[in-house]
Amino acid sequence: MGMPAATQNCTVTGVDTHIVMVPTGAGPVPTPLPHPFNGMIDSGCIQTVKIGGKAAAVVDSTASNQPAHMPTPPGTSFQKPPANKGTVMMGSMTVKIGGKAAARQADPVKTCNDPADAPVGQIIAAGTVFIG
Repeated sequence: MGMPAATQNCTVTGVDTHIVMVPTGAGPVPTPLPHPFNGMIDSGCIQTVKIGGKAAAVVDSTASNQPAHMPTPPGTSFQKPPANKGTVMMGSMTVKIGGKAAARQADPVKTCNDPADAPVGQIIAAGTVFIG
């Protein structure tokens, strides 16, 4: 059996690593720290195909992190501001929607990370439509 189909507004979760400039007596020190990514698929879906009344998510659909990453601990800043975006990287090998692979539960999402985006996110989907 397949996995639940992903749609617009499905959740994407992961843990990003961002370089935070931590102040010290000798000046700021670049420090890689974890930041949770928790967003919803909100763009790049196929509007002409509805699953449970919502647009179908596919490879290259994007999610926006909400709320946006904040530098932690307090008093620090990011070395490079995070994009707060994720992009669906992989989907079904057999089912295409609008010419792109259909996205499903647990498919990988490349989210904002330092020094480069990385596939550390995944889709959380629920529903009655299953895609192999």
